[in-house]
Amino acid sequence: MEINTIPDVREFDKEKRHLLGPVLVPNRFDLHDEGLSINEVEAACHYYNENHFGNTDINHLFGTDCAKVIESYILEVDTVIEGKTLVAGTWMVKTMIDRTHVGDVLWDAILTGVLNGYSPEGEAYEHKILGVKDDDKDGDT
Repeated sequence: MEINTIPDVREFDKEKRHLLGPVLVPNRFDLHDEGLSINEVEAACHYYNENHFGNTDINHLFGTDCAKVIESYILEVDTVIEGKTLVAGTWMVKTMIDRTHVGDVLWDAILTGVLNGYSPEGEAYEHKILGVKDDDKDGDT
């Protein structure tokens, strides 16, 4: 199975202190051979938008009031950002960083790459697909 990584695609508006980037990319598999379908990515985005819109934290450790999600949506078509293509179905988020002292520290960490992407937090449940053997990940039965 091919392993795809989320490209380092981030678009900055330094005047407004906005950051745009992907949260989840459909059919991108990690080193554990796990990934989400386009429907699962869409469901995660919609769940966030309905239940947690605007909330942010840093490295899943502590919440912050200096960063606020201001847009959260699914790309309807393949889109090129900073010369890299993001596929249709990708969950995108735009965050605004305020101009407080903590916001300044956070913005510097983003611009220098110390903080370099979005990471969704939530619970996942594994389930077997009937008719597919554990050792047959391609779906041949």
